[in-house]
Amino acid sequence: MVRVGSLIGAIVAALLLPPGAHRATSAPTPLPHVVRVGLGYLPDVQFAPFYLALKSGLYRRAGLDVRFQHGYTSELYPLLVQGKLDFVVGDAEDAILYRSKDPRGAPFRYVLALYQTVPNVIFSLAEKHITRLADLKGRSLGMPLLSGASYTSLQAMLRAAGLKESDLRIQQIGFTQLEAVLSHRVDAAMGFINNEPVVLAAQKDPVGLNLLPAAPYNSSAGNGVIGTDASLGKDSEAKKFLQTTQAAMAQTLNAPGVAFEASKGFILNLSSDRYRVLLASLPLYQSAFSRQKGLGYSNPAGWKSTLRLLEDVGRVHTNLPATAFYSNAYLQAGVQARKP
Repeated sequence: MVRVGSLIGAIVAALLLPPGAHRATSAPTPLPHVVRVGLGYLPDVQFAPFYLALKSGLYRRAGLDVRFQHGYTSELYPLLVQGKLDFVVGDAEDAILYRSKDPRGAPFRYVLALYQTVPNVIFSLAEKHITRLADLKGRSLGMPLLSGASYTSLQAMLRAAGLKESDLRIQQIGFTQLEAVLSHRVDAAMGFINNEPVVLAAQKDPVGLNLLPAAPYNSSAGNGVIGTDASLGKDSEAKKFLQTTQAAMAQTLNAPGVAFEASKGFILNLSSDRYRVLLASLPLYQSAFSRQKGLGYSNPAGWKSTLRLLEDVGRVHTNLPATAFYSNAYLQAGVQARKP
């Protein structure tokens, strides 16, 4: 039962409000936008900026509820096409390979360069005396797969040296490069500059290595964020996610120890030796071009070169220009690590 006095008091109070005035009500807090991101393979420190942005609340403060899903990119890309993921971290060349083959079925676009250069490297024991690309002739080379950025890098390196694949004994060995080289199963292997050489250098008895980096021969950007025309069509949401990730890259460069600690919440039994891997990854975030434009920016010249290489070796046939496969339009210009 409503008390008459209380009801009359409410009516009087309402009548005393000035014309046009309304009672103050608390506005509902807007729900954060859900952004689903495929990070590829297994949780690893290579994804430290993403972990840091989530753990520190950067994404949340930008109004985003970011959720990660790990898996092989071959499993994640179909989810990206189906709209079950909004972004996937993958190789830059994937955007070219998939979109050129089926622009409507796989409308991929690379929109943030986590690595400015490919991290691929051919490594071998010093005793093998493989110090130049020409030294690979007649040798056995372990490859994780004859596809992807590792294969593109091999093709670029062989072309630069005037070699053919038949000049080498190429073996597909999966991701066993370290064991294959140490056990002399192969003379050299295609690995990653921020992985196998770092692991070997950290051993109690360091192993002498010779390294042939792929970056001077393959000018493609490295791993980065790939979206679709649909996910990028949510312009405001896409910009918030990508620009916040730029900020997290800068924070990772400024304080890698903090980013490493944040990664522990996502990587089971993260050992301290992986910190060296993170430190070895940081130089890949930056280039002369990114220092001019900002972290995450893609160099247009590299995209033209990569498209031309893939066309020359017969892996891509397209009339699309290089600009169809990437964009810098969603990034914030000038984002940089703090200068010392």
